[in-house]
Amino acid sequence: MLLNRIVTLLTKVTPKTVVIYSTLFVLAGSIPLVYLASIIAGVAYSKFLFAISIVLPLILTPAVTILLIRLAENLTFVQDKLQKAIEQNRQKDLVLFEQARFVLMGEMMANISHQWKQPLNTINLALLNMKLEKTHIEDSDKNFMIIEENVNYLASTINDFMSFFDKRTHSEIKPLQEIIKEIHSVVDAHMENKKIKLEIIADESYGRVKVASSITQVVLNLINNAKDALENAKEKNICVHFLTNSYGLEIECCDTGRGMDEKLKEKIFEPYFTTKDKTQGTGIGLYMSKQIVHKVFDGTIALSARKESRSRAYPYDNRGKTCFYIAVPYSENCILEEENHDTQH
Repeated sequence: MLLNRIVTLLTKVTPKTVVIYSTLFVLAGSIPLVYLASIIAGVAYSKFLFAISIVLPLILTPAVTILLIRLAENLTFVQDKLQKAIEQNRQKDLVLFEQARFVLMGEMMANISHQWKQPLNTINLALLNMKLEKTHIEDSDKNFMIIEENVNYLASTINDFMSFFDKRTHSEIKPLQEIIKEIHSVVDAHMENKKIKLEIIADESYGRVKVASSITQVVLNLINNAKDALENAKEKNICVHFLTNSYGLEIECCDTGRGMDEKLKEKIFEPYFTTKDKTQGTGIGLYMSKQIVHKVFDGTIALSARKESRSRAYPYDNRGKTCFYIAVPYSENCILEEENHDTQH
């Protein structure tokens, strides 16, 4: 940051300004040197100062000017290269982010099919009852209510999925309880179909937390990662724990899978690195999760394959468990509202 400011300042300086400042710099440095030299040489200070003060700036000013100009040119070159590298990395992250969204879109489409199966069956059953039976008005009203409730549920899930894939909503600040509801809405049916028990736990302060909705993608990535790890597990449990403290919001996602090799812990957040078969994983979900946590929330994400969970709320056997830990400090993207002690009468 400081280097960028210096480079920007130097690139705005005109040659005339460089000459003026370099001359002043030389003069400021010359006077003490001339005084010291006059004492050493034993020459009258006034005559020696007069001679040197004319000659020395004439010699040093062009040299200092040339050095400053060359320095500005070199710094400009470095700044250009740095800006190009930053832009290339930004474009790379954008591409990876879109790829991660498309991968999740495939997962979500599978979730939609499971999410809609039960309500559609219920609607079909109600319509079949109305068609086969000569029902009374009361029974017809009951069937219509069943149909209406399930249609509203389908509409609600459509909104949840559309909200997740709408780019404009990822910077939107939402109550944490609403984000948890959306996560349940998106994954519950799929987890049930896979016979995985998913439990999302939040402490008593979660109702006062608001957070950027891009955290949804991070948590969904972790849940999907845990789901894949439980493919051949005997016990299939996933627990997501939201915990607030004085620092910020902590999120813990643990599963009862076989765990991960310690040697792979540092690699799993690298782009395109995956322990799955190439047909099952792209290796960009965890990378993008880390980018979101770092760049949006200025937080940290880490993997621990330790036998003990940090969270006492984790209800399952800790053996062989893998946990991801996210720490998000309070900021404009993660807000803890003050507790309201007012009592309404």
